[in-house]
Amino acid sequence: MRELLPEAYVSVGIEVFPQMREYTRTSTAVLNAYLGPVLGAYATRIDKFFQDSGLRVPVRYFQSNGGMASRAVMVARAVNAINSGPASAPMAGRHIAQPLGLANFITVDMGGSFDITLTHQGQTQVTKDNDFLRYRIGTPMIQVESLGAGGGSIGWIDSMGLLNVGPQSAGASPGPACYMRGGTRPTVTDANVALGYLNPQALLGGRLAIDAAASRQAIAAQLAGPLGITPEKAAYGIFSIVNNNMVNGIRRVSIERGYDPRDFALIGAGGATALHITALAREIGIRTVLVPKLASGLCAFGQILSDVKYDYMASAPMRLDERADIALLEQRFAALERQGAAVLHQEGIARERIAFRRSLDMRYVGQVHECPVDIGTLALGAASLAAIKTAFHQMHRQLFTYDEPDSLIEIVNIETTVLGKTEPLRLAQWPRGGQPSAAIRTHRPMVFGADAAALQTPVYDGTRLGADDLIDGPAVIEEPTTTIVLQPGWQARLDASGCYVLSAQQ
Repeated sequence: MRELLPEAYVSVGIEVFPQMREYTRTSTAVLNAYLGPVLGAYATRIDKFFQDSGLRVPVRYFQSNGGMASRAVMVARAVNAINSGPASAPMAGRHIAQPLGLANFITVDMGGSFDITLTHQGQTQVTKDNDFLRYRIGTPMIQVESLGAGGGSIGWIDSMGLLNVGPQSAGASPGPACYMRGGTRPTVTDANVALGYLNPQALLGGRLAIDAAASRQAIAAQLAGPLGITPEKAAYGIFSIVNNNMVNGIRRVSIERGYDPRDFALIGAGGATALHITALAREIGIRTVLVPKLASGLCAFGQILSDVKYDYMASAPMRLDERADIALLEQRFAALERQGAAVLHQEGIARERIAFRRSLDMRYVGQVHECPVDIGTLALGAASLAAIKTAFHQMHRQLFTYDEPDSLIEIVNIETTVLGKTEPLRLAQWPRGGQPSAAIRTHRPMVFGADAAALQTPVYDGTRLGADDLIDGPAVIEEPTTTIVLQPGWQARLDASGCYVLSAQQ
């Protein structure tokens, strides 16, 4: 095909996803073929723009597996662009959590939608055989749970007279009612305005003027009036319902995968997340929350920090009994690693910056589905067989609450992740503070409970706070691109790294 039609984009299943099960392999290849020409044209324009601007280093693109790729690889494996944006949050999360000694964290990003990822012991959940909309994708992807719960999510009343929020959204245009761009439907953003959390005059450090009265009017006319309640109670209903939706999403990536969310910190990304994050943490039992000053750009920051990352896979069916040829598996792993190292070397990455991580897809004989087992850099041989089996039993017990130590295990697939390590990024330390009260900008009435009782609450100018300044809730901290709401019983401390550490005090 490539000889006869050199201008055509050709997607080959055994190149994109070289593993067993023809449906998944075919679906992945078809999606890749659908996206490839469009992504190729886009990448060509991007590369030309930077070349014309004088850039003399390679342009790289972020993938859904959590790493960067060259233009050639990205276009050849265009399916890796799906859901790639929120997949970069965990890398930024690791950078933010590391100075605080935290290896377990859940990143939540609320913008137009609500995206959730989980990282345990420094390793972010990566899954295969994902269903995106109604299409099956076999290639590895950072597990991102996405919900229709963003700032533009619309509050509405169903046929039974019950208040709902989303998944309908006002989007960016016309947007929430308070944006004065033609939107008339009450949204989550409008609820935050009506509750007093958001600055009633302007957002984005004063650059985006808003109409707080329009928020209250939309909520009163379309929700509070029909329900026979006050606009403040209706606004708090929107706030509570969207929070419950987001908490359920956090449970899906944690509890349903064998993790207790109370063992994790919560990291807020996106401009709207910090409005809700202490309420979310309180509901799910998390007691430590991190909100970096660059929260609204956290995913973009994560891409700057990310390594070049390519996944090489192969089907390798083998039962782990007395006839297992473990040495053969080691040979196949080594071949994949040589292939990946050669690609990175061609891209100008020095050999000392190249690293590998291995994993096996394993199952008990007779099972239909397998589970991935990360074995790091373990060399395979007779001496490592017991360690591999133990790792599989532990993973099976974590995912399904039980294991079968006496049952025969089989390997289905092998996978090598080849990494081109980036240079560590060091950020300047935030200057020390000492008088947080001097940063109080004003006081506003705010609602923190279903009774809709308003409390006069201090509003702090985040740009005037220094390292180690402490703020007790209830309070609001206004940063140029995000607003942090401290629910009653929470305390905020600005770390020298430029990250707010929010702690539950009760």
